[in-house]
Amino acid sequence: MSARMRVPTALLVAVALLLAGCSSGKKQQPKAAQTTSPPSTAAPAAGPLQLQLTTSAVGPERGFNPSQAAKRVTPDLRRFLTHYLTVAFLQPQQAKKGWRDFLAMFDPTVRASAKRQLDALALGSVAPKVTAVRPGRAGARATVLFSDNRPAAATVTISFDGTATTAQGSGPVRVHSVLQLVAGQPGWRIAAYDSKAGEDAR
Repeated sequence: MSARMRVPTALLVAVALLLAGCSSGKKQQPKAAQTTSPPSTAAPAAGPLQLQLTTSAVGPERGFNPSQAAKRVTPDLRRFLTHYLTVAFLQPQQAKKGWRDFLAMFDPTVRASAKRQLDALALGSVAPKVTAVRPGRAGARATVLFSDNRPAAATVTISFDGTATTAQGSGPVRVHSVLQLVAGQPGWRIAAYDSKAGEDAR
């Protein structure tokens, strides 16, 4: 299954212009949780989630230093993306809470659509069957647009592999997503997405 959501035209134009000259802004399609078995329950995941993140930055300002800007924004972006993977795939108990924590990461303009596409964006309907998950590889490439020396938007390609356990056995969880993020108060929000899970998440 796959999920796609578009951002308002003005935002898309802004992001496109900011990332136009970027070499790392390669788009890929993502999807989220859904296949064989999913992530762990209220219990902590079997092994820490280690996200490998590569960040690049672009900015219109004269004298903009992309290397320093990327280094500065990476820790906060890593925290956001790690939280995203954690609530989407490593905490099946989120289903009992109506995926409240997960949906809070989306911009209000796309939150309702995301809620209808949880099977592509998170464990979704299989979450109640999952008892544990072992995180595997997790990687992301991000291109961050700066304005007035502050992060304004980002395009992130993120993938995650793990092994989920259910009463019927265990199986792989594979996700590949492209997220369009906007920076605001507080923090990052997902304004658009293209996500794929399972065998399609390659």
